[in-house]
Amino acid sequence: MERWLRIKFVKKIINLLLINMKPANCTYKIPATINLLITIVCSVLYFALLYAASHCNTAWIFIYGFAFAIIMIPVYSLIHEAEHNILLPNYWWNNFVGRWLCILFVVSFSFFKHCHLRHHKKNRTDLEMWDLYYEHQKKWKRYGNLYLMMMGFGYFSLWLSVILFSFTSTFLHSSLFQKHTEIAGFLEGCNQKEKIKVMRWESWAVISFQIAIFLLLHLHFMPWLILFSIHGFVWSSQNYVNHAFSPRNIINGAHDLKMPLLLKPLYLNFNVHLAHHQNPGIPWLYLPHYIRKGEHRIGFFKNYIRLWKGPKLTLDKNPSNGMEELSDNPVADNIYSKPDAGSYDQKQEVK
Repeated sequence: MERWLRIKFVKKIINLLLINMKPANCTYKIPATINLLITIVCSVLYFALLYAASHCNTAWIFIYGFAFAIIMIPVYSLIHEAEHNILLPNYWWNNFVGRWLCILFVVSFSFFKHCHLRHHKKNRTDLEMWDLYYEHQKKWKRYGNLYLMMMGFGYFSLWLSVILFSFTSTFLHSSLFQKHTEIAGFLEGCNQKEKIKVMRWESWAVISFQIAIFLLLHLHFMPWLILFSIHGFVWSSQNYVNHAFSPRNIINGAHDLKMPLLLKPLYLNFNVHLAHHQNPGIPWLYLPHYIRKGEHRIGFFKNYIRLWKGPKLTLDKNPSNGMEELSDNPVADNIYSKPDAGSYDQKQEVK
């Protein structure tokens, strides 16, 4: 009975912190202190787990790998906030911490941001259709496309981008990548000189950082690779679950997936993804306020399992151009412009 009361108390505290917290006067302030605290905790655990995995018995490496994959979940959620300029109120510090988190993740921040903002423009279009296929397409290719992405290629393609931006960025725009519909969709527009320059030095920073921690922490290659492989699989296999089998609509093509209460602090409301696509300028802490009443919600893990069953045949047409649809959404437009210095306050009525 006492244990049950303790669990109930913990759930109530999480509920108060992550679901029912309302900012004063409905002003949505970026939760900078919480974001920085999570960044520091995840950074410390990142180094601790990499070190421990390189200096332990083999059996423990996979346990540390699972823990590593878990702490990288909030790391990605915070990168996502930085991509929308809502990680920290100050634009420079927002990008600085975003770059730090991307160094941990092993990817260029500017490239990752470019890909994510492209995703908001082409969501559920023919350029991003991992979970579906048309009648004229070869079914086995569509299955292979999805399963390769989910089994880790989605993550390790980020490593490949770091290598290519560091040494030969022009190769990214070769026919090898351009003939793949989804990859070409992400790469479109990243061949501008200024963008490539920034992505190149960020990629060199990523490589230099990994070399430095190898030397300073006396890491071993195989434990290091195992930890990142487990993280790569976990991230890649979950990366599209928030969109899988949602309506073919650029803004509304996402889910507000149900998730066990105790996991919500880990994902930082990333499962409330439809609300995010409809309101991309709202910090993660307040997204539950934007879940529509009466909305049919399926479970996160139920949709995850459904995605592993493979892509489905679609008869729906390609949605309209992303920028046309986004132009009718004033909140969505904020993701493409630099915010004012200071704080990002979004004054709206709480739904």
